[in-house]
Amino acid sequence: MRTASRDETLQPPVILLGGTANALSVAWTLGRRGIAVYALARSTAHIRYSRYSRWIPVPENGDPQKGWLEYLMGDRAAGLQGSVLLPCSDDGVELTARNRTQLAARFRLIEGKDDILLAMLDKTATHELASRAGVSAPAIWRARTLAEALATAERVGYPFGLKPRYSHRLQRFSTTKVFVIASREQLCSVFEQLRTRGLEVLVTEIIPGADDRLYSYYTYLDDHLEPLFHFTKRKFRQYPYGFGAGTYHMSDWNPEVARWGLRFLQGVGLSGFANVEFKHDPRDNQLKLIECNPRFTLVHEMLQICGIDASLLVYNRLTGRPLPAVGRYRRGVRVLLLREDYYSFKEAHAQGTLSWARWLGSLLHRQHVLYFRWSDPWPATVYAWWFLRAQLRRLWRLIARRNSGLAPGVPLTARRTPPS
Repeated sequence: MRTASRDETLQPPVILLGGTANALSVAWTLGRRGIAVYALARSTAHIRYSRYSRWIPVPENGDPQKGWLEYLMGDRAAGLQGSVLLPCSDDGVELTARNRTQLAARFRLIEGKDDILLAMLDKTATHELASRAGVSAPAIWRARTLAEALATAERVGYPFGLKPRYSHRLQRFSTTKVFVIASREQLCSVFEQLRTRGLEVLVTEIIPGADDRLYSYYTYLDDHLEPLFHFTKRKFRQYPYGFGAGTYHMSDWNPEVARWGLRFLQGVGLSGFANVEFKHDPRDNQLKLIECNPRFTLVHEMLQICGIDASLLVYNRLTGRPLPAVGRYRRGVRVLLLREDYYSFKEAHAQGTLSWARWLGSLLHRQHVLYFRWSDPWPATVYAWWFLRAQLRRLWRLIARRNSGLAPGVPLTARRTPPS
């Protein structure tokens, strides 16, 4: 059984639940302050290789929450009682909200009413709460059966979006958030794939316009739903193109985005740290709610770079320490995921919406990259090696196929029969 050190008694450790670049950002910020950081994450997560955290291997078997809960309530975590649990993924939020009483006996948990936290993971519930708060959102329709989906498609018309009611359950085995459906045949195929996974399906309206119409608002609401800070940013591109994770962002100050973001959060009663994303709809010149994340997001490090120490703010809030000063922040800060942004450009270029000149021109600014810091190079270095190795294997397969005389889609084991 592990015993907490004197430093950990003075500064309670942090246990991160899942996450990608956001978990790494928290580890950088708190780990540099001497706070012990532990990470419950996949074996392929960047944070496994960070010098500022200790990765804890936990069997997932397709459901990370089960393995995490068994660890947290088991003997292995007994020496970490009093730690702060920080969700860096939707699975982490759901685990906390569904097991608060049990977990609160050992750990310090994020603020927020559990029913509201869970509603933010449920696309249907989020849409209903937005309507009550007077915030516009894309129209959605539930499709319990393929017949319902086909009937809705006839009314709505192609193209439209098809997505799961709980997107994080899809993301356990896919990077796709929304499927853009352009035909009846595609609808039948995708619907059956989602239903086979046991996912509830929604048909959703697609807000027209490029990815640069996406805006986000960040804040932390206290017990009285008063904001402790305001932060807005703009998303230029994402991957997959149209529906995906952001690849290129810029901090700004957009009063309209802040006003509607705060209206939504206060209207639904969500306290704690939160991010609200909107897309500007050119048809009626309104912001439409895309999603709300009651946790740190992928580009959490952007807030740190801009001067808002959100990681320390949340940590101090949950441990009863004085809050860091927050106020003005740097605007015009750009954050880039270069590889993913290149993939996003390729999709946009294929659709004729982004030229090489415009893409390269957009990169001619000072950029900050996620995942890499000179003080902690291994997370990015390991991933760069994995990427290079995958490309070399791909090149070897292409060469092997060419030498064997096979078509690209034919397995290498299917050798050609020599002529008689």
